[in-house]
Amino acid sequence: MLSIILLAGGSSSRFSPLKEKNLYPFLGKSFVEWQLERYVAIKPRDLIVVANEENIAEIDSVIRAKNYDAKVVVQKGDGQAGAVSTAIEHLSSSEDVLIINMNDVSEEILLNSFLEKLEFLRSNNTNLLTGYYTETYFPGGYLVLNEEGNVIEVQEKPGAGKEPSKYVRLVFDYFHSVAELKSALEKASSSKDDVYETALADMMKAGNKFFMLNYSGVWKTIKYHWHVLDVMEYYLSTITTPSISSSATIAKTAVIKGNVIIEDNVKVFDGAVINGPAYIGKNCIIANNALVRSSIIGNDCVVGFASEVARSYLRDNVWLHMNYIGDSVIESNVSFGSTSLTANFRLDEQNVKVLVKGEKVDSQKNKVGAIIGSNVRIGTGVNIMPGITIGSNSFVSSGALLERDVAAGSFVKLKQELVVKENNFDISKTNRDEIKSKIK
Repeated sequence: MLSIILLAGGSSSRFSPLKEKNLYPFLGKSFVEWQLERYVAIKPRDLIVVANEENIAEIDSVIRAKNYDAKVVVQKGDGQAGAVSTAIEHLSSSEDVLIINMNDVSEEILLNSFLEKLEFLRSNNTNLLTGYYTETYFPGGYLVLNEEGNVIEVQEKPGAGKEPSKYVRLVFDYFHSVAELKSALEKASSSKDDVYETALADMMKAGNKFFMLNYSGVWKTIKYHWHVLDVMEYYLSTITTPSISSSATIAKTAVIKGNVIIEDNVKVFDGAVINGPAYIGKNCIIANNALVRSSIIGNDCVVGFASEVARSYLRDNVWLHMNYIGDSVIESNVSFGSTSLTANFRLDEQNVKVLVKGEKVDSQKNKVGAIIGSNVRIGTGVNIMPGITIGSNSFVSSGALLERDVAAGSFVKLKQELVVKENNFDISKTNRDEIKSKIK
């Protein structure tokens, strides 16, 4: 009987200043809940979630709250090999197993296509790797196929123009024998963090068959913090009908267009506009003349007067007042002073580059705003340039122009010289009636 391993033990170091990526909520449910809901439904023999020391308590609490038939364990050892080996300790050697990345988003058709092939794989003692069809280069592992369409090799990051196929490997791996996988992992050796990949290569060289499952549907993954926007876009696309809680209060002159979910106790004031797809969490206020479009707003947020939130993700308790928030990800308990804004588009219209662990990384997006951690206060009139991150527990005082990242726990203050001198201009006898008469 099939068992499933969900990998959630990797560090979120490239996700800073945001919190644990596997627990990020979308449409009111955490990533963990969305994934467990899907895979618990097929009733596997065992479902093992491999976590780390930082996220195990929260993942375990989700499992307990939902009464899911799943077990969470802490990863031992490094990399994917360490995670899989940890989970295998809790499985019978006679089982077959499906291994999935927790923070990969795919459509239901991927799982359904696999289940349709399952009996064929079992009866032919065949393993399976999943290939995602792409016309553009992706810096990942590419599948090398033989004439029968089976995988005979995985080439890591071959470089643009050197791809052996159009198929990038997704971590949606099936092994017909836990015992064979365990043996391969125990024998594999590498000086780099690729023991799992080495084990796969060794199995292929030894003659083990690997069928390729062709997948061309939606695939999103959270590796960097701006990937939250990609995953948000996908979940928003799944809203097929509007839904407004009976406890919500919507002003007569407010405008709600398209597929919008509005949760309990939300207040939408006069002149506010919400363009779907959008999600408004519980106890939020969307104030007069505010505009929300293609965004997720968490619980207890205030989108204040004349603020615009476009294609952005706001977690809980974010407060705005006459602000522009575009293509940004903002953690919980963040406030913006009046007229502060997030710039999201370069003057040269090129892709926004973001500093990650000391290196500039191309976001592959020409619009990226700010990435802001929790417990942050932004003063009035602050301009935040594209792709800038602000670490948790930071204050930015009024009038600052942020052109570089702000580390966690920082207090940023604009230093300027204020010149005061005698005023020699007299305007007491100025007649402004002529100017006023031209105002129509």
